[in-house]
Amino acid sequence: MRYLAVLLLMGFFTVQAQQTETEKLIKQGQTLLSHDLYKDAIGKFKQAITFDKKCMEAHYELAYTYLTINDYDEALHYSRNVLGEESEFYLDALLIYCAVLNEKGNAKQSIREFKKALKKYPDEYLLHYNMAKSYLVLDEVSRAEQCLITCLRMNKNHIPSHLLLSEMMKKKGEVLKSMLPIYYSLLLEVDELKKKELLEDLQVRWHVAKVQRPASSKPISQHSSVSGLRIAEGKLNAIAREAEANNPDEPYRFVNQTLSLLSMLSEEQTGEMDFFDIQYLDFFNQMQIAGHSESFAYFICSAKYNPEVLLWVGDNQSAFNAFINWMELQ
Repeated sequence: MRYLAVLLLMGFFTVQAQQTETEKLIKQGQTLLSHDLYKDAIGKFKQAITFDKKCMEAHYELAYTYLTINDYDEALHYSRNVLGEESEFYLDALLIYCAVLNEKGNAKQSIREFKKALKKYPDEYLLHYNMAKSYLVLDEVSRAEQCLITCLRMNKNHIPSHLLLSEMMKKKGEVLKSMLPIYYSLLLEVDELKKKELLEDLQVRWHVAKVQRPASSKPISQHSSVSGLRIAEGKLNAIAREAEANNPDEPYRFVNQTLSLLSMLSEEQTGEMDFFDIQYLDFFNQMQIAGHSESFAYFICSAKYNPEVLLWVGDNQSAFNAFINWMELQ
């Protein structure tokens, strides 16, 4: 009995040693991956698997790394390994698996996999976001839009969904609906470089609004009505031109455009008719009512260094702090 106990104890310590070594190799691989040293990271993750073939974390990391370097066959192989086992990495592996299917021209199967997963994980908003991307591969824009709306209703702070929705509206030629998600995302984004890119993108949309012919806002018939957003879309051109005529220099041009837009939206809103009214217009109208529109405009401008912005914030510290406090409450 004593001999058997010693053997069991030795086995326990061997397993513990393997687990410790596996975890160490995975952490090393993750560090290498964060520095874009893909080949070295792959080597560490594969070493981890030699210690523990059932280590789903190592299989998942390999799938993710291979997807990053566009080696779709290997990404498919290792993501399948994870999907074959019940583990905490199942959903992450599914997203990789379906992304590869999209790249390989099999978006229909990808959608089937997402729908199947949603029966098991109905509250996973990322499944809806990624299913939207699959629908876009098939050019099924309406279904993609509905998936994004579902995702944002589950998680209104998911920036990629806001931005993908913006891009879809841009392709449809709806400039205002392409702007609103970017304005909202600028409040959420914390990465300074990404904030700068978003601001520059928004400024490009304003340029499009300035040079583009105003959209017609006439009703189709005497019995039909025109939404507030449609009317507002038709006024973007005038807002963009007037702001540039009054002060073409930044940040004042953008600030004036934003202030005029928010004021106009509060006048043209005709009720909660669609997702854009509920998600964006209601929020910005509440901001307008609270008196934070100017602070909001300068907050967005702070994404790019500008001494005039810093000067305004310094001169209006109490108003700016009130805006920040209001945002935290939201």
